[in-house]
Amino acid sequence: MEIEIQKLVYPGKSFSTYNGKVLFTDEGLPGETVEIKTVKEKNTYIEAITLNILNASNKRVEPLCPHYKTCSPYQYMDYSYQLLIKETQIKEIFAHNLKIELKDFKIKQSRKIWGYRNKLRLHLLWKNDTAYLAYHSLQAHNEFVPISECHLASENMNKALAFLVETINKHKLKFIEEVEIKENTLAKILIVFFGKSSFNYKNFDKHFDEMGKKFSLEGITYISKDRLQETLLYGKNYIEEKIGDKTFQIGGQSFFQINIDALKLLILDMTEAIKLRGFKAVADLYCGIGTFGIIFADKAEKVLGGEILEENIFFLKENIKINHINNYSLYKGASENIIDRILKEKIDTLIIDPPRKGIGKEMCERLAENGPKHIFYVSCDPITLARDLKTLLQKYELTAIHGYDFFPHTPHIETFSILDRK
Repeated sequence: MEIEIQKLVYPGKSFSTYNGKVLFTDEGLPGETVEIKTVKEKNTYIEAITLNILNASNKRVEPLCPHYKTCSPYQYMDYSYQLLIKETQIKEIFAHNLKIELKDFKIKQSRKIWGYRNKLRLHLLWKNDTAYLAYHSLQAHNEFVPISECHLASENMNKALAFLVETINKHKLKFIEEVEIKENTLAKILIVFFGKSSFNYKNFDKHFDEMGKKFSLEGITYISKDRLQETLLYGKNYIEEKIGDKTFQIGGQSFFQINIDALKLLILDMTEAIKLRGFKAVADLYCGIGTFGIIFADKAEKVLGGEILEENIFFLKENIKINHINNYSLYKGASENIIDRILKEKIDTLIIDPPRKGIGKEMCERLAENGPKHIFYVSCDPITLARDLKTLLQKYELTAIHGYDFFPHTPHIETFSILDRK
């Protein structure tokens, strides 16, 4: 059937109505007429996929990646229009959920809109005794889309992945089920293999000597998916990244921001917010390998970091050491289990950068009741951010909110909210 797209709604669905029901499809710009196929119909809504564009918007462009729907479904629209869509979505979410009008809200664009990702994770599949890389299909969990190159990653990463697949094919390394590649700003590479719990390690490092000469290959690690046990196979188990005058070791399973240029924009805004408020005692919750706490350690009398994942904790300790940080205390555990201990330390600023699920109602209530003067909330999901703010804004004022395009050509939106206690 044919419908006219009314708008794009977060996270990236094209919205329309049909026979009194809300309809969501996977592609289509406002004003376009598209042909769709229904895949699910409920009492109040319809889910569909777009088959054909019948009249194209002047904002539509040709995607670079043939597999764009699996990795970056905004590739089909002009980049400036992507930013406008994301700004509009944030304004609508805040107006609807919080009754807050963000008149002047803007998204800071990424310096790179292609080749910005410093990490990719792909499946390694075999057909006719030949290995190839693939993304999961969005249509079904057991279906895959072959990938020859991805324009969200650098040319160097794409060439390294192609050479890697050649090596895997040459030596028939069929125990490898997934491949993750990480690259720093100096084009040095770390590779992580995921697969079965056991295999023959004999001569494994020699298979990759040629790759090590051709690329700046820092190391290869192997993680057994059933035991989550990591084994170093080649070189080192980390790469290093530099942010300002701070150096960070990043392991195979460590979390680090995908877009370094966008991260630097966020840090500039954080630095300005610190200048206006002072910064004596700060806590960095969900701190990962210590990015924010270490960067701002020289501006504070003491820094507290909260983290639960063992690999993050290992590299956090290494990063504290190599950056000669002497005022950092680690609190190990889930955020909801350590927050009361952290708040007893009389911190004035709390930095939180949670996963997409946000910090949740219980944490918000505890912060509203007994939180510090300032909260810096870094969010990668505006829906859970708005939900959390609904509780926090009972005792805090939203002084500012900044937006960043960490992920060009995708629906994802990163924000930095500054909350000051009323």
